[in-house]
Amino acid sequence: MQESVGRIKKNYAQLRASERKVADWVLRFPAKVPEMTMAQLAAAAGVSEPTVARFAEAAGFAGFSALKLALARDASHLRPDRLLDVHVQPGDRLDTVPGKMVSLALKALEDTRRTLDTRSYEKAVRALAAARLIDIYGVGNSAAVAQDMVVKLLRIGLACRAYPDCHLQQICASALGAGDVAVGISHSGATRDTVDALAIARARGAATIAITNFRGAEILRHADIALLTGDVETAFYTETMFSRISQLVIVDSLYMGVMLQDFDRFSDTLEGVNRMVSRKVYREEENAP
Repeated sequence: MQESVGRIKKNYAQLRASERKVADWVLRFPAKVPEMTMAQLAAAAGVSEPTVARFAEAAGFAGFSALKLALARDASHLRPDRLLDVHVQPGDRLDTVPGKMVSLALKALEDTRRTLDTRSYEKAVRALAAARLIDIYGVGNSAAVAQDMVVKLLRIGLACRAYPDCHLQQICASALGAGDVAVGISHSGATRDTVDALAIARARGAATIAITNFRGAEILRHADIALLTGDVETAFYTETMFSRISQLVIVDSLYMGVMLQDFDRFSDTLEGVNRMVSRKVYREEENAP
């Protein structure tokens, strides 16, 4: 189901509320859709048949029949090992947990690779490389990702800042202007502090980038560029366990992309920083008796 599901996720934020009901049902039960009529899917999702038809087109398919055909085609390509349950459940043997967690993390990363739009990624890289000043906003788990991003960009000489305090985030956002870039990181896309800071930055004329899950419609209202992560169904733990991994791989991709915009300059700056911080590392000869 991967190609068709990825297309639906990429277009999810642009769907109407009623169309998202259909999308949610299809994303939850993609294997059932090829065997259903439009009336059956409409009843299952609690919407009208015209809404199903509009959803299919808005999600990037030629129509409902094309949607069913695409889902059926993807289903035929599924490998048996992809059907294995890798979720951690009560009563699982302890020695199975690391393997399952790694498998879930890999699934989240694969979903992010399919969901991320390369054109949006390229726009984000160019905006960051040319920015006068970069603000990065995130709270909770996303604050750690924001801090990781600011450290990476500082090491190659870009002017950027990330504060965990939401008041400071909004104060910084209010001081931005044309030529600056603001990055909002929120898995849900609905975290009020992050969304508000990004909205302020955009109102001041800064270019805005959102790193969020494909369902993060609220933050996308204030984003010039959307970098969408995938997701993974969870049992009795939260999606944020794996959202951080997906966000970090996008941050790493942005960092490497920026490096390639002017490799000689950025690599020279990075080498200088590495020489400086190398003095902070204990060396073997210092520990010799």
